[in-house]
Amino acid sequence: MKPPASKPPTRPDPSPADPSGGDWTVHLLQLAARDNLGQAGKGRLLDLPALAQAWTCATGACTPGRRAPNARSCCADLELAPTAPERAAIDAALPEIAAFLAPRDPRWAEGAPAIYEGDAVRRPGKAGDRRCVFAGMGPDGLYCGLHALEDASGRARGALKPLACRLFPLVLVEVDERTTLLSAIHRNTARLAGSRPARAFPCIGAAGAPTIAESCADTITALWGARAAKNAQAAVAGWRERAE
Repeated sequence: MKPPASKPPTRPDPSPADPSGGDWTVHLLQLAARDNLGQAGKGRLLDLPALAQAWTCATGACTPGRRAPNARSCCADLELAPTAPERAAIDAALPEIAAFLAPRDPRWAEGAPAIYEGDAVRRPGKAGDRRCVFAGMGPDGLYCGLHALEDASGRARGALKPLACRLFPLVLVEVDERTTLLSAIHRNTARLAGSRPARAFPCIGAAGAPTIAESCADTITALWGARAAKNAQAAVAGWRERAE
């Protein structure tokens, strides 16, 4: 088995899309040996312990200025490098994005600020208050301006919001040409994914939240289809029953 390559799922500092040379092969073998490896369909493997974690968006607990000192946020602390098609879609809609964000975000009040720094989306702001240039600050905390504009304009999810943003906290790992492992930021995978520890993100392990497989069902459906998403939820539920 050749060492698997990670696909761009999430974007911690550095991005889990860039696994920093982590050996996912060993992790995969350990999952199989411990009966922690599930399947959502042919060639679609599941990291059951990672996907069984509780998760929900918890912006009130991760927003700069409101969060615990060691807490981190996908919208404030993670670097995003859009693909060429994603960047083209954002650039084409920039006048509309600017008009939408101007009354909502002071950084956009005088028009579109600089969007990119090299290949990555900028995170302007003062130390301790930096966040993605598209991340707005609402009463409940951070929100994605691109996500909000998609909803307000009737666009499909992903028309503006890059895939890496939509996947967090999921991690896709290419095992071989026909096989992909669906994992997530977890105490056993964070190092492999080049991520900050899972405990740094208040959304991961949030009390009373559904599992990642349940909370991210729409994303898994977009990746693999509705049947695979349901299979993933069932596999995680079965694993949790066995683990209890």
